[in-house]
Amino acid sequence: MSRARHRGFTLVELLVVIGIIGLLISILLPALNKARQQAQTIKCLSNLRQCGLATMMYANEHKFFMPYPTTTQGEQSLWFNCIDPYLQSMMANGRTGVAGGRTYTRFKQCPVYETFDQDISGLAQGKLKEYARSYKMNSMLRHNNPYSQARITEVKNSANFVYLGDGTSMDEVGDIPSQWDNGQFSMEVNDPTQASPALRHQGGANILFVDGHAETMFCKTIKRTLPNPPQVSVPTWESEYVSGSTPVDPPNHKVSAEAQGLTRNPDMPLDWSELGHLYR
Repeated sequence: MSRARHRGFTLVELLVVIGIIGLLISILLPALNKARQQAQTIKCLSNLRQCGLATMMYANEHKFFMPYPTTTQGEQSLWFNCIDPYLQSMMANGRTGVAGGRTYTRFKQCPVYETFDQDISGLAQGKLKEYARSYKMNSMLRHNNPYSQARITEVKNSANFVYLGDGTSMDEVGDIPSQWDNGQFSMEVNDPTQASPALRHQGGANILFVDGHAETMFCKTIKRTLPNPPQVSVPTWESEYVSGSTPVDPPNHKVSAEAQGLTRNPDMPLDWSELGHLYR
């Protein structure tokens, strides 16, 4: 009785199999990366909607006043802090300085925040991850003469008026302790000296509007060099106003656009300000 002969792979057959596997990987990896990015975008939108619901509850309990975009009116009205009670966030008891009155929950951040290196340094606020704000409030959503909180009922076209969204953060500027643009609580689309909207979602930015809905927005992309070290060049959006056909930062924030000969920029369809009323 003859034994069955066992035939192994030849070198050519092995190379063919390896080639097929490599081809499949090259086809599947972009799809997997795209799915991962899409999942991050959806999670980011969910976080923003939670912030929107918390803001609505805050406004209902505070005579329709909205949170303030910066710390100049105190920590109690800063958007980063005043929505905490409605997100069930608690202050960091036992920590010192601003860290004792702030929470660094991921609900107030884009999921990109979870990739930042943690740097809790004892009782004080860290200078990297805890210093980072991947969400920033529209700096122009306030009164400017004098500076004060705006009421949600004052905002015209609230479904198109930017409240909160993706802003310059550590994923763009790098791991630089206390980097200014990264640490700002607010952003502007008109003033190039301020932190800008960040286009971190496949070329778009997730935006929460004053009416509480959130979308991934895609507008004309430009390059802007951040004014503070390391002065990196980041993709962002044009100003919402134009003089002729040139995007501009309005020279007078207390006078209407029409009085200054300015018109809306068709390449920036979102509302960020109302000159003479809502502007920084």
